[in-house]
Formats: sequence, C-alpha cells, structure tokens
Amino acid sequence: MQIADIPSEILEQIGSVKQITFPRQGHTSTVAILDTADQRYVIKKTEHELFNAWLSDEYAALQLLQGTGLPIPKTHSFYIENHSRWLLMDYVDGISLRQFLASHPPQKDKEKAIVSFGRCLIQLHECPCPIEWQQVKPAWLDHILTKAEYNLAHYSVDGNEDMLTHLKMNRPSRVQPTLIHGDFTIDNVLVRDGEVVGMIDWAGAAYGDPRYDVALAIRPKLNAFENERDKEIFYDAYGTRRLTEEEYRYFEDGIYNFF
Repeated sequence: MQIADIPSEILEQIGSVKQITFPRQGHTSTVAILDTADQRYVIKKTEHELFNAWLSDEYAALQLLQGTGLPIPKTHSFYIENHSRWLLMDYVDGISLRQFLASHPPQKDKEKAIVSFGRCLIQLHECPCPIEWQQVKPAWLDHILTKAEYNLAHYSVDGNEDMLTHLKMNRPSRVQPTLIHGDFTIDNVLVRDGEVVGMIDWAGAAYGDPRYDVALAIRPKLNAFENERDKEIFYDAYGTRRLTEEEYRYFEDGIYNFF
C-alpha cells in the first residue's frame, strides 16, 4: 500500500499524509499508520471475500461500541472499492501484549500487564451488550458452528470434518451469554507502560459465550501463559470461575480451528 493507493474520499477527509508506516502485519489485511499534520490514523485494507466481510463486521461492531467506555479505536469511515474494503480509525499508541511479553520484560512488569489483561476482559464481559446483538438468532454457538461448517467447505482452515462433528455432538453446558470480543488474543490487546490501552480486531464481537474469549486469552505463546503462574495471575484479575480442561479444549483446540 502507498499513499496513492488510498481512496481519494479518505484522503480528502484526513488531509495531506506526511508519512505512511507499516506495523507488524497479520494475515487478513494490510495495515498502515498514517501521519497527517494534525493526527495519526490507522487504515486497514482487505481484498478477499471472507476478509472483506470481517472488516465490514469490525466497522459495524466499533460503531455500536462507541461510548461504552471500552478502550477501542474511534472509527472515521468505511469505504468500498471494487473488491477492496478500507477502514479508517484512530491510532492507539501502544504495542501488542504479545510483543511486550515476547520482549522478556522484568517479572513485575510482565505480571502487571497480565493483571491488566485480565481486568480488561472482565470489563468487556460486564459491559452491556448492544441490543442489536442480543436479538440475533440463532444463538451464538449455533451460529458459530454453522460458520465453521461453511468455512470448512469454502476456505483453508485447521479444522476437519471429524472435529466439527465432535464439536456439534459434545457442546459444553450453557452459560449466560455476555458481550464477547470473539478473538481476544494477546495479539489484539495493546499495552503501554504495562496497562491495556486498546482492544482491536472486533470482527467476531457478539452476544456469546465468554468462555471463548477466556480460552483464546490464555493460549500459550512465547513468554506468555507457558506456565501456571501466568494463568493464576490472569484468573485472579479476571475474577470469575476458571475454565475446565474440557471447556478450554472445546473452544481453543476446537472452535478456533475453523476461524
């Protein structure tokens, strides 16, 4: 992506771009940081049917969640251009929790960040869910299993037919739905000075099962949740019951393989 590639409608909105830089990239979109004379923005571009749908969902979610008090970026515009989608939003000054933990910070700083991570998730789960999502039918798990079946048939995913059949036949016990992020990994939480300052990538937000967020939050990564101490700190900050091994495997080693 270059400045000349950005739709003129977006450039007219933000003014002259002085500099464009590229943070670490994910697999679903191209992300750039735009510096103007007055402000710093993030712009995301997708060019694939599935990823275009995800970006559209993210924009809709961020619109609904403005004013909730959650640390989310403010959106400015969403633009459709042929087979591409563009989302413009405010830049959040922080680095991913994964990047921070992978840098092997001092133990007290690591634990401070994990505490903030857990508190951030309980803040999310206790936040009133937009009524638009509460009224969605079918229920979240039914919907997510249907999407998993579609993704298996149409895209390259890590799951398989046997796994999907198992997930359908062995659903976990029902819990009270809450507002969920839907991809609450250490990649999608931004920190500064050991505190969470942003949650990004909201395409999976819904009125759903909070255990899904918890399972993804504690997935082992480099210097993160590789030991029980990290999980203890997280759960103490999160403050509700812990996942059983069966629940963890169902969501992290099951559902997540289709997304």
